[in-house]
Amino acid sequence: MKTKSKVMVLGAALALLPAALPASAQPADPGWPRVFKQDKKQLTVYQPQVDYWNGYTNLHFRCAIAVKGVLKQEKFGVAEIDAVTVTDHAARIVALVPTQRDLRFPNCSDSELAALRRAVDELKPPGQALTLSLDRVLAYLDPTQHPTQPPVEVNLDPPTIFYSRRPAILVMFMGEPQFKPVETNRTDVSFALNTNWDVLYDTAVRQYYLLNGDNWLVAADVKGPWTAATSLPTSFWTLPATENWAEVRAHLPGHQPKVTPTVFVITQPAELIVTEGEPKYRSIPGTSLKQVKNTESIVFWNSSDARFYFLVAGRWFRAASLEGPWSAASKDLPADFARIPDKDPAAFVKASVPGTREARDAVLLASIPSTTTVSLTNVTVNITYTGAPQFVTIPSTTVQYAVNTPNQVFLVNGGYYWCYGGVWYSAPSATGPWSFCTSVPAAIYTIPPSNPNYNVTYVTVQSATPTTVVYSQTSGYSGEYVAATGVLMFGMGMLVGAAIAHDHDDYWYYPPPCHYSYGCGAVYHYGGGGYYASAHVYGPYGGAGRTASYNPYTGTYARSSYAYGPYGSAARGAAYNPYTGTSAAGRAVSTPYGSARQGAAYNPYTGARAAGGQVNTAYGSAGRGAAYNPTTGQGAAGRYASGDYGSAGAIRTTEGSGMAAWDTQYGQGAVAKTQSGDVYAAKDGTVYKKDENGNWSQNSGSGWESTSKPQSASASAQSASRQPSASSAQPQRSTTGTAPQTTSTASSGWSQNKQGMASQAQARSRSNHQHQSAQSWQSSGGSRSFGGAGASRSGGGGRRR
Repeated sequence: MKTKSKVMVLGAALALLPAALPASAQPADPGWPRVFKQDKKQLTVYQPQVDYWNGYTNLHFRCAIAVKGVLKQEKFGVAEIDAVTVTDHAARIVALVPTQRDLRFPNCSDSELAALRRAVDELKPPGQALTLSLDRVLAYLDPTQHPTQPPVEVNLDPPTIFYSRRPAILVMFMGEPQFKPVETNRTDVSFALNTNWDVLYDTAVRQYYLLNGDNWLVAADVKGPWTAATSLPTSFWTLPATENWAEVRAHLPGHQPKVTPTVFVITQPAELIVTEGEPKYRSIPGTSLKQVKNTESIVFWNSSDARFYFLVAGRWFRAASLEGPWSAASKDLPADFARIPDKDPAAFVKASVPGTREARDAVLLASIPSTTTVSLTNVTVNITYTGAPQFVTIPSTTVQYAVNTPNQVFLVNGGYYWCYGGVWYSAPSATGPWSFCTSVPAAIYTIPPSNPNYNVTYVTVQSATPTTVVYSQTSGYSGEYVAATGVLMFGMGMLVGAAIAHDHDDYWYYPPPCHYSYGCGAVYHYGGGGYYASAHVYGPYGGAGRTASYNPYTGTYARSSYAYGPYGSAARGAAYNPYTGTSAAGRAVSTPYGSARQGAAYNPYTGARAAGGQVNTAYGSAGRGAAYNPTTGQGAAGRYASGDYGSAGAIRTTEGSGMAAWDTQYGQGAVAKTQSGDVYAAKDGTVYKKDENGNWSQNSGSGWESTSKPQSASASAQSASRQPSASSAQPQRSTTGTAPQTTSTASSGWSQNKQGMASQAQARSRSNHQHQSAQSWQSSGGSRSFGGAGASRSGGGGRRR
């Protein structure tokens, strides 16, 4: 890992504010250009233009700058910067440590150049870290020139899809319904283990009860039919006074529903489309498509082929009727889906349309690694099994995996390996002692996509020293896979009915949602950086797989309202992660590592969350600490983190060392609201400006002049002769990241730069649009409805999605 040695910083982007300030006080990237003032001097920094991002760790960019108060006139120049980076996915920020900076001011004498450089150093001293919106970076990248997750064969066949014209809910059991006593040795009332709803059974009245929001439904058979309950068994008032049952106790006796919903019950993951009455439509300009607007599901009618199209988990399905039957449509989607206007409310679906820039952007975003840095000391983790550890071989590999623990534990060549929270551990035996793994066996990366543990192949050891290990993961770990169609999809889409249709107590062995994809209405949104639950019909706990579990460590059951599994699951999460079971607005949750209240994207497996709220663990606390790892007490990136190693303001690890140990306490500068920000830096050192009418002018050091007016030969030669030797020797970088080529300033001109400037302007416009989309999504808390009208649901959803 590189350190902050040789750091030379131009204030081309903002440093995050100290942790003591509220996140809302000043955004990390409020806009461009930025102005920095001191005494009578002023530095204006225009929006950075990214040339390449090698390995998503080394960024090269340039930006136009202007200095006032040094020479008689304002002087424009170009800053060219190389930096190492760390990406904070939750905050959508790239944090940079510049390692080299070039400043070029054409048509300056040596003394003038020295004075301008001193002014820049005074206004934005070298050594300061930078932060730049991730979306402003990605818009400049060519997805074909940067590494992305490799495509895998995912199942595109449809699951069971229900449809209702009236309020309805979907109760999914993972296999045949299983019930356990609410307390040990209690026989009067039991609860459903393997469903995403609160379902209780009273043995005295022999009735099943389903908590549906603030009301109760009752049935003689758990599979229905269900009707509104007029009374509840007395046993419900004696439920344990624990968090497990707080939601149920809060709704005793409950209210009578205005409308009793239709209840669909199934024993495997499925999907549900609900419309408020007959489908209603809105036309999408320039296409033959109409979006169904009175549903939360993503449904379209295509008049060209008279078919409905339903989008879920990145896959498209078609049918002549909403009742079905449905068939796969991802490989031959009508071309009009790619023609949806960018400003249309349905434009977000283009991320799931093969061949679109939006689909490529989604893949690119998913391929940017996030890292976790750990100290080789302080390992205090344990694994428990139900009985003696049992391992089975993964077909076509030499790898065995544990089947009687909810954890992903592997046996390879006599050694034991455990992937958990984006970190690899190793041990000489199945029960430990565990230490951080510095080298993962290659055999583990041969686990096929058909195996539920395939997602661990996206977690690697990036680097290791005698004291630390850096682990890297991409979105495949959270179940976001690139399909052969080039679209980022959620999960493998495996139809797991046969795999879970058994009748025994090892219910915690069920494959994770990233294996079967369905049961939570997962829909991708670029602004949120991942897949989100799109509707409330799947239950209060987020969909299939959010079932109760047995914790062999404590010998007790944990219901889905309390935690997803004894330790849950792990992955880099957005505001809602269908794989991890993280929640967009979770209530109090306790884990072996602490507790969280109202922690957005809280992950009970790690005891951390992706953004929002506050998380307290035995290892410290984190406020907006996106990469905070309570296992190590480190926050690799984020606004605030504290632990056994100290505190961190803005981008800083709690170790206080390494690439992310940066000082970001300096001001961010003011956004120049009244100044034109459409100023660009060409690679030859010329600065260009585009006005609101699309006309270009250039500044080669002697003021602004129209690009339609030929530059004099003397001015061109003067510009070339007065470039500082250090800058002249600096090779120019190509946007593809290939070997740089040296460019002669004297031979540069608008004719050579015209095409490049047009491309830069297009990229900037796109970057601003993407940044605003992400900011809007985050400011709304990810609560935006995906469906045509955001139809409300009759159901228990929304409490703990």
